Amino acid sequence: MPTLFTGNPLAVAHVSGDAVRELLGEHPAPCLSLYMPTHRKVPENLVDRPAFRHLVEALETGLSHAHPRPEIDRLLEPLHTLGENVRFWQHARDGLAVLAADGTARVFQLPVQPRPLALVTGRFHTLPLLRLVAGADRYNVLALSSRAAHVFEGCLREGAADTLDPVPLHGLGEPAALDRGEAVDAETWQPHRVQRGMGPTGLGGGSIVHGGTGSKRDDVDADTAIFLRYVDEVVHERVSRHSGLPLVLVALPRLAAAFRGLSRNRSLLDEGVSHDVHLVPEERLPALVAPVFARARERLMAHEVRLFTAAHDRGLAADDLSDIARAAVAGKVSLLLVEKDRFEPGRFDRDSGAIERDGVQPADLSRTGDAPAVRTEDLLGAIAESVVLHGGGILALDRIRMPTESGAAAIYRYP
Repeated sequence: MPTLFTGNPLAVAHVSGDAVRELLGEHPAPCLSLYMPTHRKVPENLVDRPAFRHLVEALETGLSHAHPRPEIDRLLEPLHTLGENVRFWQHARDGLAVLAADGTARVFQLPVQPRPLALVTGRFHTLPLLRLVAGADRYNVLALSSRAAHVFEGCLREGAADTLDPVPLHGLGEPAALDRGEAVDAETWQPHRVQRGMGPTGLGGGSIVHGGTGSKRDDVDADTAIFLRYVDEVVHERVSRHSGLPLVLVALPRLAAAFRGLSRNRSLLDEGVSHDVHLVPEERLPALVAPVFARARERLMAHEVRLFTAAHDRGLAADDLSDIARAAVAGKVSLLLVEKDRFEPGRFDRDSGAIERDGVQPADLSRTGDAPAVRTEDLLGAIAESVVLHGGGILALDRIRMPTESGAAAIYRYP
């Protein structure tokens, strides 16, 4: 995990279930949570740093009610440093989340634009991250040829063109793609080939002579299988196992069939895109891949809503927030459907599951620097955290897809 700073580092983390679970435990109060939309390009991104400063000022105002100046300065120091990091703001994505407490600070670059929020509470406000992890909008893409493999992350967004962001498969500063040469040793696995130095297009370009023993066709197939197994292992261990996102394969039909025949990655979707990745510019990939994922997403959401309806008819589901809260702390919730972008202010007793609705909807604090941060937690977020901590699952749905009006719907493990 790279860090931007020394001392009390603000670490740049990838959004994943593991990263979010680290934030669900107990941390020294107060816990600061900041969310805001950001922009990838000029001139739109010129408003990002002023908006960030306004949100930090709201956190400062919220802290000033109960904390001494030295403590406020210590808590806000990494956020001020981030605000001054010009290079960071020049490489923003669509959204930003910063969560900081004494001794802990994390920043997430998001593929969606969250509503601006600044909260000072006893626990981190993680629901936007939980919704992102558990949502049905994100996916991975594996662009595969017999020589190389690239992985991207995409997110379906209503009314906006999709963008694919590269997912590094090695360490920072290393090549982003997997190369056939990493898995296939030319001398060991290709006895019919003799390499004759550099060609006009690079190593061996136009300068491979076939000879010696063995069949070229058989050896190429064997080499390709070795490379495909390597790709499957690396993508599973370094990407899918952590992200849990659906994986869309882009490859020529014969290569795709070979990969599917040996892949053990359960995230790999049955439907893929049959294209030669060499002939597809990267900017065209989203338009090819998004419809495949959209169909898979539609099937998933419809399936889970049907499960809730059937479970509700048998007394194994609930739509009342108070009932869901009590079931969550008892570890009774198997799956929680939660409405996207909904904030329910209140208090949640994590021992009894009792809830108290209190407070007002948070205003947009990114437009002004003279308003205090919100000091009331989000009931939906608190309940969702409890479900995750007890091993349950979460799926975030648009309001129009929710089967309830309460903002939540729970399927129980037992009556």
